[in-house]
Amino acid sequence: MAVSPRLSWNLRVTPDDQQLIDRAVSASGLTRTDFVLQAARTAARQVLVEQTWCAVSPEQFEAFQHELDAPPRPSERLRQTMAAPRPWQA
Repeated sequence: MAVSPRLSWNLRVTPDDQQLIDRAVSASGLTRTDFVLQAARTAARQVLVEQTWCAVSPEQFEAFQHELDAPPRPSERLRQTMAAPRPWQA
């Protein structure tokens, strides 16, 4: 398996930010690099998800809401699910 090249970042942080991050790093058991990368990946994914939702047209969003509000269409699988005993009632 080929090793991916790693790039180096140089970040400037305030002493308060570094202290906060280092406390969280200690609690997480990760290295500072892994902690910061994990947080950055999570934030990046969230921004991209939010952008995706904002990219639909008003007509597409209205159609999506209509589908969510519509009752489920009957199917054999739905009938079986509705007829199955509920785990909390066993």
